[in-house]
Amino acid sequence: MAEALEMLQFRTTYVGNQHHSNVPSRGSSDEEVLSYAQKTNRVIATSDHGMILLCAEHQQSVIWVDPRGRLFRREDLVLLVFKNISDWHDRLRQAGSPVCLRAMRTKTVTLSMEDAHRLVHQRMRRISAARKQKKPQRPLGPLLSPEENPK
Repeated sequence: MAEALEMLQFRTTYVGNQHHSNVPSRGSSDEEVLSYAQKTNRVIATSDHGMILLCAEHQQSVIWVDPRGRLFRREDLVLLVFKNISDWHDRLRQAGSPVCLRAMRTKTVTLSMEDAHRLVHQRMRRISAARKQKKPQRPLGPLLSPEENPK
């Protein structure tokens, strides 16, 4: 996607891109990716909640690709980006301060960094609670071993 967007004259790259110098390699920390984005005046596009929180804490504009529980297939993600890239570019350019663009399947919402931080924390709490509910309970064993069981 990054190469296709470059053909449309958007300055893009991605983690691990070997065609651009100084791009963070795969496996780089979020802090390294954020530092690179800040140094090169780029916007991070991610669905990673931790990265969105880091961007909010450092006042770095971010595009939050929010699948809302259903992962994007690659072709859906490509269509989402191509359909919305001009709108996202305009929203980022017109923003007077860092913002989070929450890109969902059918719409994009511009959020303040504070609102993005709050929403991501809420989402993380809901995901954590759902995971805890899904954990299978280990069955309790007998209170007494067979040899201790009175007859």
